[in-house]
Amino acid sequence: MTNLRKIAIIGIGPRGGYAVERFITELAENNSLSNIHIFLYEATGNFGNGPVYILNQNTSNWINITERVLVLNKREVIQTNTLQIESFPSYHEWIQKDFNVISVDEADTYPPRAQIGAYLSQRFQSLIEPLQQLGIVILYKELVEEIQWMPNKKKNIITNANNQTECDEVLLTIGHQPTELSKQILEWEKFVKNKENLNLFKSPYPVTNYLHHKNLNHKSSIGIRGFGLAMIDVVRAIAEKFGTFTIIDDATKLCVYKSKGYLIDVFVPFSLDGMPPVPKPLNAKIDGWFTPSEASILTFEEQIGNRKIQKSAKNYSFLLTSFAKIAAAIYTNLPNAIDTKQLLKSDIEKLIIEWLEDQNVEHFLITSKKLPVAQRMKNFIGMATGKKEISLDYCIGQVWRHCQPSIYKQLSFNECSDIVFAEIIGLDESTKRYSYGPPVESIQQLVALADVGILNLTMINDPTINLTSKGWEFHSSDHTITTTMMIDSVLDAPKIKKVKSALIKNMLDDDLIKVVQDDLGVATDENAYLISKNKNNTIPIALLGRLAKGTVIGVDAILECFGPRPRQWAKKSAANHKRWLNNTEL
Repeated sequence: MTNLRKIAIIGIGPRGGYAVERFITELAENNSLSNIHIFLYEATGNFGNGPVYILNQNTSNWINITERVLVLNKREVIQTNTLQIESFPSYHEWIQKDFNVISVDEADTYPPRAQIGAYLSQRFQSLIEPLQQLGIVILYKELVEEIQWMPNKKKNIITNANNQTECDEVLLTIGHQPTELSKQILEWEKFVKNKENLNLFKSPYPVTNYLHHKNLNHKSSIGIRGFGLAMIDVVRAIAEKFGTFTIIDDATKLCVYKSKGYLIDVFVPFSLDGMPPVPKPLNAKIDGWFTPSEASILTFEEQIGNRKIQKSAKNYSFLLTSFAKIAAAIYTNLPNAIDTKQLLKSDIEKLIIEWLEDQNVEHFLITSKKLPVAQRMKNFIGMATGKKEISLDYCIGQVWRHCQPSIYKQLSFNECSDIVFAEIIGLDESTKRYSYGPPVESIQQLVALADVGILNLTMINDPTINLTSKGWEFHSSDHTITTTMMIDSVLDAPKIKKVKSALIKNMLDDDLIKVVQDDLGVATDENAYLISKNKNNTIPIALLGRLAKGTVIGVDAILECFGPRPRQWAKKSAANHKRWLNNTEL
């Protein structure tokens, strides 16, 4: 029997699917698509699209990146002497939209996640079917629980179905993993046990878990832990069950909500700081106000990418200083910024740095946290639609979003200390309320629900919650409200030691992975291969995605799934295989 080299890829969502595509492309281009077996594991069975982009999910789940910038390039024809895989169109070609001719004044579109899933699934199937016919690829709808290190240097992949497969090399693209429950959720879990009138849902997805529950009706009052993007999906799904949103002004996406019956205090969201998500600009024209010039981005990248500066950095001030120059220049040139004539440009730069370090800063250029949350949302809608003076914090958030690709490129695999890099990651996370914000229409929907008393915002800022026989009793100032359902919409940060998946726990126990500062994630090299605690131990296991946060930055967005890191891994792994074919020691 012909000697085969075996590769396992675990987790075939968008990132894993693209990694497979690039790996096959590299093998074909190197004339080395031979003597290889590729095992693909996806526990959900959603090959190519994964659990986030499942095809049958509720249409209330929207993506939060506009289609205009969702540049997923076409796959070119892959051809060898024995194989031909046809090209597959780019996402823009697939949806038949040419954003070069669409007016910049037209509102950006944010399709349901299921639509993106359809594209990803079709793209993957068109790649994989010819490979299956040649016996190169095998798919497993199984959960990988352990990777055993064998005496012969092989890696034994063990699944929940007790399927065991020996492999020479492994790529992990497993995305968001289950984590240990917080003390609060554990307490609530114990509280609702054996209480048929009370329900706790420990995840916002899938929405069908609670959407079709017998206890959900027009009299329900639902607590929602968290006030971010997942919360919006929860609220929209349930609201659309009992009524309809109607847009009454296309220029601002202003809408009204009409219910089928009388509804009051259906939603009671809360978070630790009570800060609302901030909408992205309505269209390309307004978004262009916040877009840095190519020259300023080039200077920015040169400054933050300087290895000497990174190595000597005691904190993240080098990043703040460089960014503040860009953001201040943009703010002073906005068509409808708050009047800054009394301030020098250096004053604005200083204020930008102060706000990024502490978002509690109060200043006439900054949106005040003292405003009621509904008013803040309305103000941000005005800024996003060009109808209201733009605050400096809104501008910072949008400019940061445009600078993120440069930050991710220049500060992944940097020379900063682990402590400084952890600070940079924390800084980026702190901006996501702005930079990862939802479409304007989502915030208009929340405002519409608040205006008619269906969305209760009186408990939004870290309320006291007592557990009673009637449910969760919220207290804030002079208000009290009790809910009989609770939905946790908070998605945990990827702190590796809080992950409870068997696979990761086993890898930690076996010392196969080295944890980065503050337990953030797993240490990897520039080609995504794991860095062992033992420096002399080369591990043929690679990892892409959010569990590598701490070595890389910017791992969650779908554009990153189709970014340079899967391509770097594919190039290196294909080179490994070619060397093996040539009987060269790896």
